[in-house]
Amino acid sequence: MTTIVPERFLSRDGPGSDGVLSASLFIVAVLGLAVLWSASTGYALSLGHPSWWFAARQAVFWIPAILLFVIAVFVPLDALRRNIGAITVIGLLFLALPFLPVIGSHRNGAARWINLGFTTIQPSEFWKPIAIVYLAHVLDRRGPDAGRERPESLVGPFLLVAFGSLLIYLQNDFSTAVIAMVAIAAVFWVAGAPAGAFAGMGFVGLSLGALMVLTSDFRLRRILAFLFPNYEPHGQSYQVLGSLRAIREGGFFGKGLGLGTLKVGSIPEVQSDFVFASFSEEVGFIGILLFFALWLLVAFRAFGNAYREEDQFRSLLGFGLGFLILLEVLINTAVAAGVVPATGIALPFVSAGGSSLMASAAVAGLLVNLGRGERKPALVGSEGGRDD
Repeated sequence: MTTIVPERFLSRDGPGSDGVLSASLFIVAVLGLAVLWSASTGYALSLGHPSWWFAARQAVFWIPAILLFVIAVFVPLDALRRNIGAITVIGLLFLALPFLPVIGSHRNGAARWINLGFTTIQPSEFWKPIAIVYLAHVLDRRGPDAGRERPESLVGPFLLVAFGSLLIYLQNDFSTAVIAMVAIAAVFWVAGAPAGAFAGMGFVGLSLGALMVLTSDFRLRRILAFLFPNYEPHGQSYQVLGSLRAIREGGFFGKGLGLGTLKVGSIPEVQSDFVFASFSEEVGFIGILLFFALWLLVAFRAFGNAYREEDQFRSLLGFGLGFLILLEVLINTAVAAGVVPATGIALPFVSAGGSSLMASAAVAGLLVNLGRGERKPALVGSEGGRDD
C-alpha cells in the first residue's frame, strides 16, 4: 500500500533519520529551559521568589516529561493501537474531571485543571495527541479510500473527537478547542476526506466560532483589542503592545540572552503565553530566524518520515503529530507578534507549564519513534478492510 501523505510534504530520500530529529528536539528543549529562566527572572522576583523559581519548577516537570518521552520512543506502535480504545475513553473521562467539585480547579472563570494537591494537570493538553492517535488508527482500519467511497464511515470518529473538543470548550478554553479541531481536520484532510465534508465542517465551525465569540464579552474584547490595539492600551491591548515593544527592541542582533529589560514588568504572562516576546528582545531578528529554522527542521523530518511511510497508520500519525506541534508554535509566536488575537496557547518546550511540557514530550517521543524507520505491517485493515 502506498502512502497517502500528499507530495507537498516530500522530504529527502533515505531511511528515517531519527538522529537529526532527536538532536533538533533536544536543542529545542535545552533552549526552551534557558529561555524560560531568562524570561521569568524579573516576574519571579516581583512575586517574592528567587529568580530561578519558574525554571526550577519547570525542571521538576522534566522528570515525568523525560519518562513519557522514553516510553513514547520505545512503545511498540501495534501495542499502542491495541489499547487506543481504552486510552481514548480515559482521555475523555479526564476531560470531564475538571467539572467535578474538589477535583476540578477553577481559575479566572475557567475549569481546565485537575487538582492533584501538590500541582494541577490540564487534561486538554493530553487529549490533543490522543485524538490524533485515535484518528490515525480508526482511519487506517477503514482503508485509504473510505473518505471517497464511504464518507459516512467518517462520521462516527469525527463526532467522538469533536465531543472531546466540546468538553474543552465547556471548560472555557476556546483556543485549545479550536487548535484541537484544526489538527483533527488536518488529519481528515490527509486521509482523503471529501471536500464537501470540509466545506460543511468549515461552515458549521465558522458559524459556531462567531457565535461563541459574540456571546462572550471577554472573547469579544480580545477580538476588538486585536483589531484596534490602540483603543484600550492599558486593558486588553496591554499584552500585545508590550510584546510588540519587546520584539522591536530586539533589533537585528538582540540584547543578549539574559540581558533583556522589558521582561521586568512590561510583558504580561512573560513566563507562559508571551515568553517568545522576551526571547525576541534578547536574540533579535537573527535569533528569531534560527529559532524558526530549528522548528522547520523538526517539521521537515516529521513530515518527511510520514511521507516515506508505506503504512497508513504511521503516515497519518506522523503527519498529525507534526502538524499539531508546529501549529502550536506558529499560533503562540503569531500571538506575540500581534498577527492573531491572544489565545493562551503555550509555546512547546518553552512556556512554563507541566501539562504542556509533558504532552509535548510525548508527541516528540512518538515522532522519534516513527523516525526510527521500522516498517511494521498494519494491525488490521492494511488492505483497506472495513472496521466491523
